Amino acid sequence: MSKGHEYFSESITTLQVTLFVKRKNIDAYQITVDAFQDVSSQLAGKEFGFWLDQICLLNAKEGLLSEAPLSWPIFRNRISYNAISQLLSIVETHEQIIRNAPETKLWQIGEQLKLNPKAMPKFGDFPIDIADKHKAMGQTVSNYLRKGSCLVKNAGIGIFPKYGIISPRI
Repeated sequence: MSKGHEYFSESITTLQVTLFVKRKNIDAYQITVDAFQDVSSQLAGKEFGFWLDQICLLNAKEGLLSEAPLSWPIFRNRISYNAISQLLSIVETHEQIIRNAPETKLWQIGEQLKLNPKAMPKFGDFPIDIADKHKAMGQTVSNYLRKGSCLVKNAGIGIFPKYGIISPRI
């Protein structure tokens, strides 16, 4: 028997969405897809129209994947079982460490978990380089904790998955 989360990132079309980006200064999206050579142009056009409809549906309201569940494959790199699991694990580890050793710095937690390989100090690094790496590691951990905490808080009020802060409605 298989679990649903194992198939989060599998596509339901022959086109594979490889990049989805909201453009900053204009009301448009950049969508990059991979199409296999045996896909007819008619089928590719139909499937691209399907993805465009999903993106419009997704952005018509709150931008929640639950409003356009067929758009899951577009977000497989950002919101996947592995990404959610990692965030929750980091939040839990942070809470355990801070409970037992409140003076622990975020960069120390990041180094223990090896969260950012580029921010790991190496033998022979100058003190200024080590300080910069500690700052980068602390920012990495802080970012993960923010996303993980928002994910938990939002799930607690029935909004899942969403990393951003939900502003209360008036």
